[in-house]
Amino acid sequence: MTLTERPAVGRGAALAILGVLVALFCVGPLAAYCGLLAANSDELATKQAMLQRYRALAKTEPSAPAPAGPQLLYPDMPESQASALLQEAVKNSAATARVQVQGLQVLRSEAVSGAMRIGVRVRGRGDIASLRGLLYAVETARPLLYPDNLQIQSHAALPDTAPSLLDFQLDISGFKMEPQS
Repeated sequence: MTLTERPAVGRGAALAILGVLVALFCVGPLAAYCGLLAANSDELATKQAMLQRYRALAKTEPSAPAPAGPQLLYPDMPESQASALLQEAVKNSAATARVQVQGLQVLRSEAVSGAMRIGVRVRGRGDIASLRGLLYAVETARPLLYPDNLQIQSHAALPDTAPSLLDFQLDISGFKMEPQS
């Protein structure tokens, strides 16, 4: 018996195979494509809602001034207080960075365009990671601190020994507001 003898069976088998292929197509790539379209339409709706909120915020006037950010300058206070605050900030940064502070020297203050520059000279000892930590802490501190005149001295170590500590000297400056006249 061949398929040509029974055409209805051949057509039925062809239709069954076609039905299975259509079902596989609907379950596979077509379903994935429909899911992708749904996800993209949800994302688009979210972004449109955000755009509407931003447009509404842009049209409204702010009712109160925005809160001030971190202070960049020391407030208007006596120079001795500002210098003491600077020394404490440097000591705390050095302790956090695991630097051995061997000396702090207060530098002469000087006036610079509407502000007073106060400074300290730090002599210390530590490894390169500690020094990096100290510099990072100084550069990210608030009120703003300015590192300057870094001098590093390394003591020669034997070839098969652990690296020795570095001796360094660093000037750190802070700025305070000029007194209001």
